[in-house]
Amino acid sequence: MEPITWLKPKNDFIFKLIFGSDRKKSKALLLSLLNDFLQVPDGKSFGAVEIVNPFTDKQNVNDKLSVFDIKAKISGYGYANVEIQLTNQKNIHKRSLYYGAKLYEEQLGKGDDYYQLTKVTTINLLDFEFFTSDAYYNCYRLMEEKTGEPFPDLMQLHFIEMPKFVRQQQERSIPKNDRMAKWLHFLTNEDDMRWAKMAKQDPMLEMAVDILKQASLDPETRMQYEAREKALKDIASIRGDGKREGKYEGKLEVAKKMIKKGMALELIVEMTELPLEEVEALKNKLT
Repeated sequence: MEPITWLKPKNDFIFKLIFGSDRKKSKALLLSLLNDFLQVPDGKSFGAVEIVNPFTDKQNVNDKLSVFDIKAKISGYGYANVEIQLTNQKNIHKRSLYYGAKLYEEQLGKGDDYYQLTKVTTINLLDFEFFTSDAYYNCYRLMEEKTGEPFPDLMQLHFIEMPKFVRQQQERSIPKNDRMAKWLHFLTNEDDMRWAKMAKQDPMLEMAVDILKQASLDPETRMQYEAREKALKDIASIRGDGKREGKYEGKLEVAKKMIKKGMALELIVEMTELPLEEVEALKNKLT
């Protein structure tokens, strides 16, 4: 039998397939990941999770606008948004705050009361370095400026920088009791010879490796994976073209290319940081 060419689980499409599908195994994996990433104490583990936007086979990975985040409602806790980002678009701090605020706002319907609002947490897995801290994991919360008194714990922003984890792993400086480590070993693994060994280390990892194996053997999933990789490279290329053109002129060129490709105005504004009215005017001129 020919050796398997494994797909990479940090590809956002594959990540959501593993952790964000509306299947029993995916829910179990997501629940385990959330318990570990949020450092839930033994005996108080989250007992149930509902995936609000589950992965479906009909999701269009060719669409550069597709966002493969995972929105989850955690019983007795609140809501969490889990997202993996492979390229540094220089806006992850704003993006995470926006997603968290949006998830908070979406909890209330017309006529609902504020007391119904529950905690919101964003978990951002980054395949690039963003913060100045040497730590690969940082969590941000609101607090009073002078006294440091924490604001009621209604929103948390978690950032995990995977390149820093890999570097500390190579330096053997990851503590043995680091609960995030097993998941980051899984997500950052580049050695196909290690999957079998990894699967033997933990029942949850065994389940994740098994789903990844099935995905790697499925021609349709591999085709979708490759399409997603191309879409991500196209986005990175567009941004690179903008940098070469100069600051403002480059942004205009990027916006023009995105408009011609039919991308949404919201994404164009986010990626170029041009005012919405300017992007709208540019679109009207080009169409």
